[in-house]
Amino acid sequence: MPEIFIPTRAEIEALKEGDKAPDCFGHLRKITRIYSRGDDLNGRAYVCYYTEFGPGASISNSLKEAEINRTVALTGKYTSRELDELEERHREGGISSGR
Repeated sequence: MPEIFIPTRAEIEALKEGDKAPDCFGHLRKITRIYSRGDDLNGRAYVCYYTEFGPGASISNSLKEAEINRTVALTGKYTSRELDELEERHREGGISSGR
């Protein structure tokens, strides 16, 4: 079953080039470049980055505080509505992050 990962502000703010972070498939890969980070209009931290993806290739992903990292595997198993409901339950203290 795909792992659900809901990053915290501290996890997002601590990420730097060379660290491992999930790619869009949910695999931990080395960050090669961070190209954006900040807070959204609701005050939630986010980070956008590239990870290694084979020889001479990279793949982009982003993480946002208190939001499920929606990997290809997760979106194949759950609908967007189901993932939205899981996020809401997490905010209310009903579930914890998988990492």
